[in-house]
Amino acid sequence: MPRSARALLSIIAVVFVTVNVAGCVSSTTSAPERRVLALADFSAPPADLKTDVVEMSAGVLDGPEEIVIGEIISGPQGTEVQAQGEVRSTLADGTTEIDAVSPKVTARAIEPGESWPVEGLVGQVNGRPIFADAFFDPIEDRLLTLLALQDRVEARRALVEFVRRQFKETVDSELIVAEAESKLSPEQQQGVFAWLKSLQEETIAQLGGTRASAEASIEAESTMTLEQFMQQRRDVSLAQRLLNERIEPRTIVAWRDVVQEYELRKAEFNPPPTLRVGRIRLSITSDAALIESVKAQIAQKRSFSAIVAELKLPDGGFWNQFDLPPDGIKGLQLADAVKERLDGLAVDTPSESLEQRGFVMWLAVISIERAPERTLYNREVQLRLENEIQARREIIERERYMATLRSRWVTDEIGEMERKLVEFALKRYWR
Repeated sequence: MPRSARALLSIIAVVFVTVNVAGCVSSTTSAPERRVLALADFSAPPADLKTDVVEMSAGVLDGPEEIVIGEIISGPQGTEVQAQGEVRSTLADGTTEIDAVSPKVTARAIEPGESWPVEGLVGQVNGRPIFADAFFDPIEDRLLTLLALQDRVEARRALVEFVRRQFKETVDSELIVAEAESKLSPEQQQGVFAWLKSLQEETIAQLGGTRASAEASIEAESTMTLEQFMQQRRDVSLAQRLLNERIEPRTIVAWRDVVQEYELRKAEFNPPPTLRVGRIRLSITSDAALIESVKAQIAQKRSFSAIVAELKLPDGGFWNQFDLPPDGIKGLQLADAVKERLDGLAVDTPSESLEQRGFVMWLAVISIERAPERTLYNREVQLRLENEIQARREIIERERYMATLRSRWVTDEIGEMERKLVEFALKRYWR
């Protein structure tokens, strides 16, 4: 047998003997001791383990706290209470931090025997209820400002007119939003829902990163909840989309419209030159020496401004200014004697003397100011005319479209709602 084969058989034999021996030994070894573990074995740390334990007050775990601070004052409408809310958080070190502060709210104490209308359903617009408190709360400060007017007749008229205008805007907004919602397809409704979700996440990220901080910030700025804020953004977007679809195509301005508007307002963009006239006026009886001095200076060909400076007349001897008509000085509404002395006169040159009612005077053309000509092909003129025409048409088309929406409702019902709100405002605020 070769030497290499005998070596291989020896290695195999040694391995076989080793395995058998190990097996015999392991079979005679005793089993390890079993131990029962409890939950306390995992929760109790070893005695030699050093850990940093921070003790926190219960206020940190309770979350922010809302506090209302009130103050009783004497106002123009009687005893008033000013209240302001604060959102406070307790930090880990025990100190307090103010997260948000709400605007001050002023409430007047009701006198004995005085009535104060409370929440009431005024009516519905396209199925949406309009409550009196919800209508008056955002505009209460403006109403109180109107009531502070000294003229009581004017104050009452302004109050009624303001309530009517606000009601009209509210009705228009509700009708537009309802119309916009009815035009949405199921797919578009899903798209709006996804957009609102994305917008809400973006708003929360911008206002602190948490829902609580975002709600506190929104409530402090606009006294609205996060849901109300998102609803408002949704309504505004839907209304804008509807108006763009219904009104914007009807407000397109053609070049012909710009040309016609320019021809009607050509004088506005190209005003006539402005003539500034100066005058030296002296009394024949009391200013004889000055009159002779002026005559001598005119004979020396001195300018009007130099003579005026020597006489120390105010405003450089300025007398009046006129818009020059197309036919020049001859078309001015002045006495013929005055126009004869000004016509053809060079700038800053004194005219011949003119005696009137015990006075002698000299006239002069101080300056003729001409504005730069702005033609139809001026870019700023075109943009201004186009924007103004489009704005006028937008107002007309918007009112026409709103009249179409209102025609679906009984006019008496909307008029009755307006009457209720005016009556409500007078009962609550008018004193």
